[in-house]
Amino acid sequence: MEHLLRHKSARQVQAAGAAKDTLMMMRALPCLLILWITMSAPTPAAAQRFGGNYPVCLQRWEWGGVTWISCDYRSWDECRASAAGLSAMCLQNPYVPQLPPHPDRNLRRR
Repeated sequence: MEHLLRHKSARQVQAAGAAKDTLMMMRALPCLLILWITMSAPTPAAAQRFGGNYPVCLQRWEWGGVTWISCDYRSWDECRASAAGLSAMCLQNPYVPQLPPHPDRNLRRR
């Protein structure tokens, strides 16, 4: 019954609502700022070493964009057999020294 006796004008109700909205915005603003800074900060790139002394590498992709490379294969066929049925591909290991071409193969006989 007391709440019926207390009568507030429309201006008082509107002012109280505006003050409440302002307070809520002022509380939310720092949280939103921290969230924005966190989301926009660049993440460090993960370095992937090829490693290994084998000439063929297997690059494999997993859920979420994760990729890894293992250079444990002596031949392309060995790598392709391991990659069968996976989200993967075979690559040449750029860090293994390549053998120079055999000199007898480059000579032309006249």
